[in-house]
Amino acid sequence: MIKNIGIIMSCVVVLAGCGKREEPAATNQQTSNTSNTETPTPEPMGMTADQNATEPQGQMAELPPDETTMAAIPTKLGDPAYPLTGLTYVKGEPAQITPGKVYVVEFWATWCPPCRTSIPHLTELRKKYEGQGVVFVGVSNEDVPTVKPFVTDMGDKMDYNVAVDTVGAVVNGYMIAFGQGGIPTAFVVDAQGRVVWYGHPMGDLEQVIGQVLAGTYKVPS
Repeated sequence: MIKNIGIIMSCVVVLAGCGKREEPAATNQQTSNTSNTETPTPEPMGMTADQNATEPQGQMAELPPDETTMAAIPTKLGDPAYPLTGLTYVKGEPAQITPGKVYVVEFWATWCPPCRTSIPHLTELRKKYEGQGVVFVGVSNEDVPTVKPFVTDMGDKMDYNVAVDTVGAVVNGYMIAFGQGGIPTAFVVDAQGRVVWYGHPMGDLEQVIGQVLAGTYKVPS
């Protein structure tokens, strides 16, 4: 009788243990179902610990005192955009936000797969709107020796202005100011110099540009 009781207790323990192991599987399935959204999930911005330890920091660009000390960091959509200052350009011409032009400022990195997917799309948009006063600037917070060869290899697939934020002021004035930690993330600055939209470049970017140019876009309150 004692032997039979021992066998029964062993079975109960085994069954209880299997029930606990099934719980993580159910949680993983739920996570997988909820992660399939129409807009791809941005990758966390910044370099990994290994990259920070081994990659060179690149050239430091001086910041004009008048822009760095007087420029206000936006806190909400509709605020004046932060100036594109302290950037080291590896392709195209330096851009400054001026009235009358629309700007797409996109933050990306060479190690980010969704960013690489977005690059040809941004090039297509640049070609579509190049005659309508829309300026595209891709900004990475990596170093120049990392970004420049990547951009060169991309060639015509990455056909817009590309800069490296060697100082961090622009990243602070856009990504951090609006609480964004994932890339790629694009910001749209309208002809009045206001930040009016931000999001994934493969999302509503093209629609927003068209509405901003047409004067029909309403800044979310």
